Amino acid sequence: EQQWGIDPARVMDLCTGSASTPKDRLLTSVISGAIDADKMDYLERDSHHMGVPYGRHYDRQRLIASLTTNRDEDQLAIEDKGKVSAEMFIFSRYTMFSEAYWHHTVRAASSMVENALGAFYSRGEAQPDDVLGVLLGMSDDQFLHWLYDASHPSSATRYLLDGMVHHNRALFKRVLTLSRVYQEPHKRQAYDIIYGMSAEEVYALVDRLRVTLGKAINVPLHPASLIVDTPPRDKDRLETIDVVYPGAAGAHTYPLHELSRIVAGVQKDFMTVVKKIRIFAEPSLAKTLNAHPGLHDILLDEILASA
Repeated sequence: EQQWGIDPARVMDLCTGSASTPKDRLLTSVISGAIDADKMDYLERDSHHMGVPYGRHYDRQRLIASLTTNRDEDQLAIEDKGKVSAEMFIFSRYTMFSEAYWHHTVRAASSMVENALGAFYSRGEAQPDDVLGVLLGMSDDQFLHWLYDASHPSSATRYLLDGMVHHNRALFKRVLTLSRVYQEPHKRQAYDIIYGMSAEEVYALVDRLRVTLGKAINVPLHPASLIVDTPPRDKDRLETIDVVYPGAAGAHTYPLHELSRIVAGVQKDFMTVVKKIRIFAEPSLAKTLNAHPGLHDILLDEILASA
């Protein structure tokens, strides 16, 4: 407001999708949509730095050249010449989530950090606003070391971060994976039960699983030795963009997912196949549990009993 003469409330509306004017709704679609500047940036950049090809397999120049606005001029759209480029772009995003962002190793590390932070806050030693300033002033590695050093030696935070700091790499391992694509009714029911849980209900489930598994292997389990990882729930919607056919005799605007079985299939697979729920365990515990012949049945019975 002081330097650029821009209303901060307007910027917040743009970022949260609450814009009220056609011009600002158009600006919002530039930063958040099926095809937007943010995705074009992070897909290629992340693909490069992660050493994978998935985020770069689309014709960026042709896609940008085909950008236009929809009929109401309040959303980005593409001309028909960019349809194939748009399909390739959406498929690139799908493969990056499938093979990189939501790969089980990445999800294990992410959930370990998330639970370490949750345990840190639960001790009442700091508030999120206090930690935010530390986080923004440090690299990722520096922040993890700070969080480790700021935690009590016997805390769950240190237990979780032991495998991520001081040159250690001991990430939690999978003991159960659930997906909407599984055909067994009890597995799909277990997925739906967990997916519908609040954070508090997930924590309560973890406690029950820990007790049940401890009895099964006759070893008491550390309170932080199990994690239930649920992917973000904000990506359960169909993202599409209008395709404009200039000069067409009849209707000249169609949603891309209605024109492309590729896009419609990718969106369905994204929600059905890629969004897995996983239960992770500390590495040595995971090895013991995965050798137990009745492990999956024990876990599924406990989850189904939560309904």
